[in-house]
Amino acid sequence: MKWVEQFLSAAKTVVFEKGRLVHYLNIPSFRKSQKKIQSRPKKDRLRVGFMIQVPNSWAVLEPVYLASKEDPDVESVILLMPEVTFAYYVKITDIEWKSVYDFGEKKYGDACVRLYDPDTKQWKDPESLDLDYIFIPRPYDTYLPRPYKASSLRKIMQVCFVPYSSPLLDDYRLMYNTHFIRNLHLIFCEKQHSADYVTKKLGPTVKSGDQKVFCTGFPKFDLNKDGENLESPLWPRKRSSAIQRVIWTPRWNMDPKIGGSSFLTYKDAFLKWTGEDKSVDLVFRPHPLAREAFIRDGLITEEEWEACVNAYRDGDNTALDLTSTYYDLMWSSDVLITDVSSMLMDYMLTGHPILYCPTHAMDSTSDDPKFAIVDFLDGMYIVHDMEEIRKTLNMLREGKDPKKEKRAELARMMRRDGHIGRDIVELLKQDYASSRV
Repeated sequence: MKWVEQFLSAAKTVVFEKGRLVHYLNIPSFRKSQKKIQSRPKKDRLRVGFMIQVPNSWAVLEPVYLASKEDPDVESVILLMPEVTFAYYVKITDIEWKSVYDFGEKKYGDACVRLYDPDTKQWKDPESLDLDYIFIPRPYDTYLPRPYKASSLRKIMQVCFVPYSSPLLDDYRLMYNTHFIRNLHLIFCEKQHSADYVTKKLGPTVKSGDQKVFCTGFPKFDLNKDGENLESPLWPRKRSSAIQRVIWTPRWNMDPKIGGSSFLTYKDAFLKWTGEDKSVDLVFRPHPLAREAFIRDGLITEEEWEACVNAYRDGDNTALDLTSTYYDLMWSSDVLITDVSSMLMDYMLTGHPILYCPTHAMDSTSDDPKFAIVDFLDGMYIVHDMEEIRKTLNMLREGKDPKKEKRAELARMMRRDGHIGRDIVELLKQDYASSRV
């Protein structure tokens, strides 16, 4: 049945990338849903649901949730959504609920609602939640059961979206795919180019006010501040002026369309380097999707992957980071080595130096605004091989950091006023006030 999977995969790509016609056909139905929702009587407090499905990405929505909790005009609820596996994008074959339930209930306790009952194997009726707005964390309906797809929820509540990362390459077709965004009421974009892209793609529904697009900035940045005193237990040795602490975060996929990866280039070279140079502590933080992607694409065997990560885990001055959060690791480090990774934006806020490894897949001199990586190049040290990496690290160790001020300028631009989550809540309130009788 491999041909069936290939056909459905191709169809999914067409829908994601060429979904403009689907959007236009959907407009009458979408507007009908909007009128129904907006005809309801206004409440004293609007009720907002925040869905958690992947704990690793919760930090993006958390500042909005925290701001909503402080606002007396808003009632907030955490919605725990299991990871759902489908066969051919249709039939559910597995529901993994334990990790997200453990994460949410440990963090928020009674503020959480389980959307799936593993005992009865039933999904909670979304209408019973009595929500006015809901934030869906991932821009793909293919990861949600039918009652909780954006296409279903938009008939009974206003669906909102904050991207889980900022597109660093030309991957807007995925992060803001038409199949998903056509069902949203409020879209909060991380940068102006994203807002312009979405506004143009949605066209008439934005012009009519049925859909609203805002450039708010990335709320995740609200959490990334005042971390100079943080310390991570992952570092192999205690902090010392004689030890340079380095994090390595290679991209998870070799596909040139999404940037490529320097993983294969440096995985063995870094082990050799740290084995020879004990003045460095190196923490390797693989992307959660890296193992599956590299093995699936035949770039590494399962045995080779395990041998690699175990070598970093067991080294005297190396470590492996598989945790869901990383602020303590970032702030307690000295340098980041990365390629096309969304972590480089978070790391820029620490003020610490970044070594950027351009891959064969991208032209680092592109001035296309879609290539957001270009916005950060002036604040990073571009390194092409081990010799340049070691040379640059030695320069930084000597206290020379000519790109320091540029990084500070970029950090100020990204952080804005430090209250992006609060700004999004204000926009929710304004929308609610203007759309209810």
